[in-house]
Amino acid sequence: MASRSEMARQMPQEQVFVPEKPVVPAVFAGLWTNRGQMLFGLDLAICFVCFIGVYYVRFYLDLPGDEIFGLSVPVPPFAPYLKASILWAGMWVFLLWKDQSYRSDLHFSTQLAGQIRTVLITGLYATGFLMVVSFMFRQLLLSRLVYVTVFVVAGALLIVVRVCFRALARRLDEQCFTAYRILMVGWNKNAAALVDRLRERNRCTHVIGRLEWENRPRAYPDDIPILGVSSDLERIYDRTPFDKLLVVGGGLPSEDDTASRESLIRALNFCEEKNISYYMVPDFLDVAVTRTEVGSFAGVPLVLLQDSALHPAYAIAKRVMDLGISVVTLVLGLPLWLAIALLIKLTSKGPVFYAQERMGMYGKSFRMYKFRSMVPDADEQLRNIIDLDSLAEPVYKIPRDPRVTSIGKLLRRSGLDEIPQLINVLRGEMSVVGPRPEWVGLAQRYEPWERRRLKAKPGITGYQQVMSRGDPSLSKRIELDLYYLKHQGFFLDVFIMLKTMLVVCRGDGID
Repeated sequence: MASRSEMARQMPQEQVFVPEKPVVPAVFAGLWTNRGQMLFGLDLAICFVCFIGVYYVRFYLDLPGDEIFGLSVPVPPFAPYLKASILWAGMWVFLLWKDQSYRSDLHFSTQLAGQIRTVLITGLYATGFLMVVSFMFRQLLLSRLVYVTVFVVAGALLIVVRVCFRALARRLDEQCFTAYRILMVGWNKNAAALVDRLRERNRCTHVIGRLEWENRPRAYPDDIPILGVSSDLERIYDRTPFDKLLVVGGGLPSEDDTASRESLIRALNFCEEKNISYYMVPDFLDVAVTRTEVGSFAGVPLVLLQDSALHPAYAIAKRVMDLGISVVTLVLGLPLWLAIALLIKLTSKGPVFYAQERMGMYGKSFRMYKFRSMVPDADEQLRNIIDLDSLAEPVYKIPRDPRVTSIGKLLRRSGLDEIPQLINVLRGEMSVVGPRPEWVGLAQRYEPWERRRLKAKPGITGYQQVMSRGDPSLSKRIELDLYYLKHQGFFLDVFIMLKTMLVVCRGDGID
């Protein structure tokens, strides 16, 4: 019988992938390949120019209202401000560099909200550092108005640059200016999700195939051809060159698999020789991991896995924000809430409010309140529409739900049916921003990894609701909820609330 390596060699060769010809000038290729260095230079220039610019605007231009508000002051020497600008710009860019904001490879794919948060946080650290230095060395004591103004102006420009870079990257991806050719080694259930994410990010991402480890049972992904075994790497490259190699964690060789381990080392040496990016993909894509949790100890790579935990200061600020928003919204909108209640009573029989048991933080159930947008016996009718016990996964969506009332359609489209949940927020059962509160009957069917989304208070709105509102896929919802739990913070909460307004105005995800 032929060996598995020989059988792989007898398989028909795949069609060679030829990316579409980009329409952008070829001279731009070298620049875009080094976009991290481009961003570094732009950030440094923006910080320095903004600091000097604010100095001149503050002290050399007679702005309206300066004399009225007593802002007119003698012009201070330029030298301290020049030194401070160099120190401040260098510190800000250094902190961004430490956060790996200037990487240009595949993992240079941080969400825009994460990039904005990084810019603002590092900017605050840099400004605080400058203030401390200025108090230690009196010759660098600067105007406090300059501190605030330059941080706001420079921070806004750095964010604009990142938005432009992101838009340009998306445009270039559409034109196949960046076309990745990827070979995979190994396979597991998460490999398919990884491939889908790569293709979603760049339609010119081409997975040319995958290799299997010697003496392993064969897995059967539907659309990824098997080109051979791990020892065939050089032969595959000669026939069909690639520029990325992804070794999936679930297929890594064991201590006793000497042949596969040797082929893994040969693959690493070969990739370094050919300048091919070599990635080890861990086998826990269901667990959110940030870059700061990836490190090494005594040369041994380590990944820190831990549940998301609120920083004490952020937890207090979040609770204060929840209480403030709830009280102000309920009080100022009282006439509208009474009008909605009256319309509900006039247009259909039944109570004004709808209450249902939902799963809260750490699996603790609570009664969630909403303005009733369906017929009174909606829960009984649901069992006639959907067999909940036969669902492939604990989630469902009913297009053009017949149980929704006429006024309910308007309430659901505008999101006003969610307003009574502010009562749950005041009681501490929910937050304004958080994972979606799930019905107890469905949440009890969660797999262990899916229950990780119960690590925080559920929210009226959340990252999942604004990024994929109406998406019936449970895996997508869980993925977005876990992303929020790992990256939650004040700026992300503000981004979600602003994004919620846009989503509601557009009516996304509403049938």
